[in-house]
Amino acid sequence: MVSKHKVGLIFGKFYPLHCGHIYLIEKAMTQVDELHIMLGCEANRDKQLFASSRLPKQPQVCDRFSWLQETFKDRHNIHVHILDESNIEYYPNGWQDWSDRVKQILTEYKIEPTVVFTSEPQDIKNHELYFHCPVVLVDANRDFINISATQIRENPYQNWSFIAKAAKPFFVKKIAIIGQGKFNELSLQLANIYNTQYVTNGYINYIEREISTPYNQRYLSETDYIRIAMLHVERLSKAIETSNKVLFTSIDFETLSQYYTQIFQKEHEVLNGLKQSYHFDLVIHQQDLNSSNTMLQNFEAISKMVESLLI
Repeated sequence: MVSKHKVGLIFGKFYPLHCGHIYLIEKAMTQVDELHIMLGCEANRDKQLFASSRLPKQPQVCDRFSWLQETFKDRHNIHVHILDESNIEYYPNGWQDWSDRVKQILTEYKIEPTVVFTSEPQDIKNHELYFHCPVVLVDANRDFINISATQIRENPYQNWSFIAKAAKPFFVKKIAIIGQGKFNELSLQLANIYNTQYVTNGYINYIEREISTPYNQRYLSETDYIRIAMLHVERLSKAIETSNKVLFTSIDFETLSQYYTQIFQKEHEVLNGLKQSYHFDLVIHQQDLNSSNTMLQNFEAISKMVESLLI
C-alpha cells in the first residue's frame, strides 16, 4: 500500500510525553513513510512551565528526548530532532523566526516534508503558510484520548494512567521506611496497598547486628558494604521502571553511610556520592515517630505522609 503522504512533521514540547502525543504520532505514522518529530525547547519558558506545575521535578530536554526515543525505539522511520526555540518571540507570535529555525533542521537533514500533523486547529493556517504543505488535524477535541500536558502538569498523579510508560519512572516517588522488627513490614504493606514495587534489603539485619558486635567478630568487610550499596542501586533502578507512582524500600543511602561510618569510624567516597546523588522523596525513621505509637498508629501516620506526596 502506498502512503498518501511520504514525509510528515509533528511539533511539540512533550512536557511530559503522554498518551495523546503517542496517539497523534501513531496515527500520523499510518499516513506517511517517514515521520520527523520536532521537540521544542526554550529554557525560560520551560522553567515557567515547571514553576506553575505540580511536577515533583523539572523534566530536562534530555529527559523528554529520551522518552520519545524509548517509546519509538523500534521504529526506524520515526526521527526525533531537538528544536531550540531560544530568542524567538513566544507563541502565538514569532511564527516567521520559528519556522526559519525549523527549516534549518530540515535543510541540515535533507528533509522535505509533505504533510504536517497537529491537534491544534488554530495552528493549521500558519503551518500551511510557512511549510507549504497540507495539514492533517488529529483528535482536536480530544475525543479519543481526553488529556493534555497541561492537565498532567497540574495533577500528575491523578492523571498517572495517561503519562507515557517511558516517562513514568521519572515521576515515581521514592520512599524509605527504616526501623526494626515489625516496623520494617510497613514498606512491604504500603507497597501492596499502592500496587507497586518494594525493594527489599536482605542485609539490614546483618548491618544492625554488626553495630553492636565487637570489631574482631564482624563478618562483613568494608568492600561488602559497597557491594550492598551498589546492589541496592541496581534493585531500585530496576524496580522503578514498573513502579506505580511510588516505590518503597527499607534503607536509604544516608542511613547506610551512617552505619558504615559508625562501624568503621570513617567515611567512604562511594557511599557519600550515592548519598548526594540518589534522592529519596521521603525517608521515615522509626525514631521519628512517637515511641508510644501502636503499629496501627504508625501505619496511619505514614500513610498520610505518603498521600501528601501524591497531591
